[in-house]
Amino acid sequence: MRFQGILRVLQDPPLSGHENMARDAALLEVAEVPTLRFFLWERPTLSLGRHQGVEDLDISCIEAMGLAVVRRPTGGRAILHEDEVTFSFFLPRGERGYSHRFLYELVRRVLIASFEDADIHPDEVFSSQPFLASPACFALSLPHEITVSGKKVAGVAQARGQRGNLFEGSIPLTLDRWRFARCFREKEKVYAELLEGALGLCEIRGDLSRESLVARMVGRFGELFEGVSWGSWNEREFERAEELFREYAFSPIAGEEKIGAPQEGGLAKNRGSG
Repeated sequence: MRFQGILRVLQDPPLSGHENMARDAALLEVAEVPTLRFFLWERPTLSLGRHQGVEDLDISCIEAMGLAVVRRPTGGRAILHEDEVTFSFFLPRGERGYSHRFLYELVRRVLIASFEDADIHPDEVFSSQPFLASPACFALSLPHEITVSGKKVAGVAQARGQRGNLFEGSIPLTLDRWRFARCFREKEKVYAELLEGALGLCEIRGDLSRESLVARMVGRFGELFEGVSWGSWNEREFERAEELFREYAFSPIAGEEKIGAPQEGGLAKNRGSG
């Protein structure tokens, strides 16, 4: 299928977790055009799903590792963002509404095609056994997600707003499973789940680069539209992101211990470039 319009592609520089999430939330609230955004992290960051609790986290260990902690505007479970391709995809709501399940499947198929272009071949039939109680996203694989040899290789979550749908995705190139597991109280349990249930793409294809995967994703997402254009943030989006920064600048666990404390100032004055 093909949507009307041109896909705008944004490439942001490394930003704080707070700013990255504020920018994604701004896309969901005020963006008017389909947008594929790639972004980087100033430092390793643990992101939590919008409604995820913090009772499973080892706050003192997170602090000792110097990790930032943020909450995503989308759902899902915890992700440690380090060596990965991180993206968001905003699709405006058109005259015809599409179901939550349909759009998830659409994004899944685009990612599968992108991986196959990179000579990585996801499973045709979902086969892994999910750890349903795990607080870690990559220990949990569900039927709509992407696996290789039964192990999850991408985490995708969705949020729905009045203007459209926002997807946030994390595609690890490498995985420091023990570092990720140390974020939780039950470290050994989560570590075993990650060993059995998650893969970084460079564990499959060692010469894969971030840039080559991004190029393949741009090509495949672009096939859904009438064209692709590398662009930048407009004034309205940037102003809304700066307003939302105040909301996302607080750690979701600040009520228990201050981690990733509120930052002074506001949004970095960088609107991305092609």
